[in-house]
Amino acid sequence: MTTPSNPLQRPDNDLARHADVQQQAPLPTDAATRSFVFFTNASSGNQDTEQFLEKIATVMHGRQYHIVCVYPEDDHEQKQKEAVELVKAHHAILVVAGGDGTISAMANHAIANQFPMAIVPFGTFNMFARDHGLSLDTDIALRDLLTGQIRAVQTGEIGGVHFIVNATLGLYSQLLADREQWKVQFGRRRGIAIFAAFSTIMKYGRSYTLQFNKGEGRQMVKTVSFMACNNNMQAQQAGVQYDEKMGEGYLYGIVLKPSSRKRMLLLALKLMFKRLDQDRQIMSFPFEQLDIDKKKGGRSIEIAMDGEVHTLQAPFTVKANKDLLKIVMPASVTQPQSQE
Repeated sequence: MTTPSNPLQRPDNDLARHADVQQQAPLPTDAATRSFVFFTNASSGNQDTEQFLEKIATVMHGRQYHIVCVYPEDDHEQKQKEAVELVKAHHAILVVAGGDGTISAMANHAIANQFPMAIVPFGTFNMFARDHGLSLDTDIALRDLLTGQIRAVQTGEIGGVHFIVNATLGLYSQLLADREQWKVQFGRRRGIAIFAAFSTIMKYGRSYTLQFNKGEGRQMVKTVSFMACNNNMQAQQAGVQYDEKMGEGYLYGIVLKPSSRKRMLLLALKLMFKRLDQDRQIMSFPFEQLDIDKKKGGRSIEIAMDGEVHTLQAPFTVKANKDLLKIVMPASVTQPQSQE
C-alpha cells in the first residue's frame, strides 16, 4: 500500500515524477479495492488546503492514494500531466478537487485516456456538481468516493475540446476576457464586473455569420453571441426556457441576435435579473449536433469553454456526447431512466 507519510508536507515530486506510465488496465469493480489520485488546486475556492489534505488522510486511511497539489508558482499543465501519469500507473480513479474550470480541464484528460474521475466540489459556483446531485460538503463528497457508482455523464464537445457546463463565442467570450483585465486592475468586486460588462457592450461591434446544420437543413444566422449549454441549472439561472431534452443526448443553443447599443444594455440588465426568455433578440433551441462554418471577416474564432478561452479554426462541430466521461456518482443519486 502506498500512502503519503505526511499529507501536509508538500512533496517535491508530488509523488508523480518517478511513476512509470503503464497501459490503463480495467478498473477493479470492487469499490473496496479502489485507489485514488487527488488533483487539487491550492488557489481554488475558499477551502483551506492543509485542512483538506488532513481530511483526505482521514477518509483514505488504509487505502492507496496519491496527491498532486498545484501551487501558485507551479506549471498547471505539467501538474495535470503528472496526475494523469499517476492514474495510469496505478489504475486509479482521478479525484478532481476544484471548480468547474479545473474539472473541465481534467475531464478532457479523463476522456482522452479513458479513465474514470470523481469530483470534490472546491470552487465558487460548482455548476457541474450541483447539476449532477454531488454533495457540496467536502466530508460527504470524500466519503462518497468509497461507495459511489461509476456512471457516464453527458459532456459537450466543440472543435475536439470537451466542456462540462458551456461553450460560448462572440460577445460573452469578450465579456470574460475584459472582466479579467478589469479585475486585475481594480480587484474582484461585483461592481467592477458589472461596470466591465457595460463597458464591453458599449464598444463591442463584432458580429458572426454562422451556418447551423440542425438536421432539417442549413440555416444562416447572424449573431453577436452563441452559447452551447450543457447545464440545466445554468439555463434556469439565465432565465431561458428549455425542455427535458438537455442532458439526454442534447445540448441547448442560445443565440443573441445583433441589435442597437441601447438594446444590448437592456439585454445585459435582463441577464442580471434572469429574464432572457422575455426578449425577442434571444433564440434558443435544443440540438444534438450543429456545424459552425465561419465568422464574418475570418476563420479564427475565440471560444470560452467553462471559463477558459480557446482559439479554434472554423469550421468545427458542436455536439453532445453521452458516454465519454465517466464519474463516480453517490449511491444516493438515482440512475437516469434513459441510462438504465
